[in-house]
Order: sequence, then structure tokens, then C-alpha cells
Amino acid sequence: MREVVIVEAGRSPIGKKKGALSAAHPTELLAQVMNEVLKRAKIDGGTVGQVVGGCINKVGAQAFNVTRTAWLTAGLSPDVACSTIDSQCGSSQFAVNLAANMIASGAEDVVLACGVENMSLLPIGSDAIAGAQAGMGKPITRKYRERYEFTSQFEGAERIATKYGITRHDTDSFGLESQLRAAKAIAEGRFNSQLVPVEVPIVQEAGEKSGQVNTVTRDEVPRQTSMEALAGLKPVARPDGIHTAARPCC
Repeated sequence: MREVVIVEAGRSPIGKKKGALSAAHPTELLAQVMNEVLKRAKIDGGTVGQVVGGCINKVGAQAFNVTRTAWLTAGLSPDVACSTIDSQCGSSQFAVNLAANMIASGAEDVVLACGVENMSLLPIGSDAIAGAQAGMGKPITRKYRERYEFTSQFEGAERIATKYGITRHDTDSFGLESQLRAAKAIAEGRFNSQLVPVEVPIVQEAGEKSGQVNTVTRDEVPRQTSMEALAGLKPVARPDGIHTAARPCC
């Protein structure tokens, strides 16, 4: 097995719901990051053997092979193979694992691993909802339900909390600490080396694109919050649940 190294890495700023990145086409966002990472690594796009990208909602703007669409949108070589994989919340992480395995096995010498998701444009579950509305069936069948209970990760988190005696105060404290640590890291410039500034369309109040662009250079998170503010948020899975939107995901 060959030794595998990550030569360079980069990411777009993190956007908030309906924030500065919300009107950006996912392929154009990813294309900018691809080009910048290749530039930083001093690698010509034509020398890349494979591009592997993670994406959950492969519908609408993220349909087809969104990784390849982004690669071509970036003006990069059409001779390079690209694949999009779905491992739900671990899609981009699995893309990195798969890329490393390709290199370690000798199948490829250079692989670009990436991922994209615009959840303001395509909220979680968009692919299943779109398919059902179009009359193409539901993803979970009766046979599935005969073998397993179909529930959400949010309900799963509630059951874990019940099993291990985790309280609402525990989760609020954890959520606040996550926000505070992120704010401290941003203030200290710890993310500066990984951030890729991206150009995105400016949207007018009515929701229409203005024809102008804005360059986003920093994360739109974390939020200014407190234990009191977190205590006022509604649970996401059960009326009496302990998990809210303030909880770090996955």
C-alpha cells in the first residue's frame, strides 16, 4: 500500500440559511473552490486521475453528476473522470476516504475529493420530496418497514439522550460552547488558510438576482447567542425533546 498525503485543502465560507451564499448555484460554488485548491497545490487539472464529490440532494441544481458539472463549469479537462456519491451526512468525508483508497491501492496517483450542498436552495429531503410529488414513488416501502422502524436522526438523538440521561441543559451548554469556540477560532484567524473567497450573485429584496456579484470571504456563523436564547428554542423532534436547531449536527 502506498502512503497517501493531502497536498492542499480549501473550502468556501459557511453560509447561513437564506444568507449571502443562498442564491449561488452549487456547481459554480464548487467550481471556484476546485480551481483555487488546484492552484494552491500547483497541480494542473489534467493530471488529476479522478474527482470524487459528496452530495445528498441530487435533484434540481444538484442533479445529474453535480461533481462533474462543477468540474466542467470550472473550465477543467473533460478527460478527467468525476463521480458523485451519497453517504448522507458523511458524503464528503467518504469522498476523502475513497480518494485515499484509490491512491493507496495504486489505481490513481492524484485524486481531488470534494463536496457541495446548498441547503437554502435544496433543503434536506428535497430529492425524496421531489420524487414523490412527481409521482415517481416513495423511497421507503412497506417491505422496509416490516424489517425496520423508519425514523429520523433527530428522533434517534432523542433516544440516545434518554438512554444516557442527557438533559436539555447539557445539550444547550454543548451547543453554546461550540458557538464560542468557533467565534474564538475565527477571531484568531485559525480558518484563514482554508477559506476560499467565492463570488456569488447579489439578490434583491424581492428575491430576484440583481445582476451584480459579491465576494464572500468569511463565514456567516457562528451566531451571537446565550444560554437564555438557546433555552427559548423549540425542540425539533418531540414537543418535550431536548434537541433544537442550536445543536451541532452529526
